[in-house]
Amino acid sequence: AGVDARLLFLYGEPGRISNEFGEGVYGLGLTSSKQVIKGVVGLVAKIRSIAPEIIHSHDGIMWPRLAFLLARAPVVTHGHLPPEVSGGIKQWLGWPLVKTTTRRVIGISEHTADEWAAAGFPRPRIDVIANGVDFNRFVPRAPEEKRAARQTLGLPIDKLMLVWVGRLHRSMKGTDRVEKVAAMLPTSATLVIVGNGPELEGMNERLAGLIEDDRVVMVGSADLPELYYEAADAYLFTSHVEPFGLVLLEAVACGLPILAFPVEQGGGAVKLLEEFEADMLNDDLTAEELQRHLTGLADLTDRRVRLREGAKDYSWTAIERRVADMYEKTLKEASR
Repeated sequence: AGVDARLLFLYGEPGRISNEFGEGVYGLGLTSSKQVIKGVVGLVAKIRSIAPEIIHSHDGIMWPRLAFLLARAPVVTHGHLPPEVSGGIKQWLGWPLVKTTTRRVIGISEHTADEWAAAGFPRPRIDVIANGVDFNRFVPRAPEEKRAARQTLGLPIDKLMLVWVGRLHRSMKGTDRVEKVAAMLPTSATLVIVGNGPELEGMNERLAGLIEDDRVVMVGSADLPELYYEAADAYLFTSHVEPFGLVLLEAVACGLPILAFPVEQGGGAVKLLEEFEADMLNDDLTAEELQRHLTGLADLTDRRVRLREGAKDYSWTAIERRVADMYEKTLKEASR
């Protein structure tokens, strides 16, 4: 999109990102949130050495805003979540600092943009730009390719396969719903659970019988989650809270139909579920109802192709173009 970008990580080391992007990836190497002074000094020095025209901030951490006050470049804040204005020091000190140091906001959905506006950020300075997916990385696979992928990953070859990808967190990602579906699966189906999180140990214990029976596979963290999408027949979406739902885009890009529970909080995911015609489940789901949903998956081949084509509005290429246009607008405003 004609943008020369530099990536800067505050904590830890860039690791795999450095290998993927090569030059232009930096890290402050901080190990603790208590290293505020070291962080501010290091960030100011790094910003001055890079001399960016725009600073694009994705984090919700407050102390970098102190460095932004000293930066000459306008700041774009990527609003993945609503701003924290619920009270305490983050409302009385942090929120004014965020507003003061932010030239424009990118909201990942209309819902997120509305939340920022409701908190007091000027709506005309908020652009709605969704997250994107790499259509070259997440691709549909023919049946024989799925079988080969399952064999490589050590997954059951001839079963109907659902995949779930995310952080194993009950109140947000709905692992209670994951376990509910797992307990109802027929022996002809397998649920592959990819991810890590606070529920990992408990789920391994509670689902031990189903794991032994090959109805559940607990993968843990995966550097290449697309391999599991490619091996699956459908995607299971269970989040109670989901501001956007990138996994839905990844699933559609891989040509997977979506079985989903209702999202209770988060307008972005609600929109995607409607747009991609998810087959909706409910929390009163029975084993008989689940079986009917699973049986119906075979009739969705034509829809998968159509939905993937429509999802290209969310391709990296399309999203990059929108972000680059927003950068140009920001620079024009800053020069006035």
